[in-house]
Amino acid sequence: MHRWFTAVALCATIGCSSGPTAPLAQPTPSTYTGEWRSTTSSFAFVRLTVGPKVSAQDLLAARLTFSGVAWEGDGRIAGDSLVVAMSMPGSITPTGVLVARTAESGTLRARLSPDGGVPLNLTFVRDTQ
Repeated sequence: MHRWFTAVALCATIGCSSGPTAPLAQPTPSTYTGEWRSTTSSFAFVRLTVGPKVSAQDLLAARLTFSGVAWEGDGRIAGDSLVVAMSMPGSITPTGVLVARTAESGTLRARLSPDGGVPLNLTFVRDTQ
């Protein structure tokens, strides 16, 4: 048992001291602001709209629309992600969370995790129309 704990401690030490890493660039609200369309094949008609919330600084409003269904919410940038508490219009309590990250290719990868439901992974590109 003692050997197992020693092995785990050694692996953790090696993994945590792998050398210097480049700092991640902190995204700004403009990184996410705009119209996005899904490139996920089975969800080609999904849209994401992100814009600044007038009522609070650094708060972003998001609207995720499916065919006839919408989720709305407010969120902030946390680390390298936009995190938005989402709900159906008219609901006062959030019913899910949207976490979005930008990728090097100019895409936006998002995960919508509804309370008690199956998470949905989507990939978006900016809508230039």
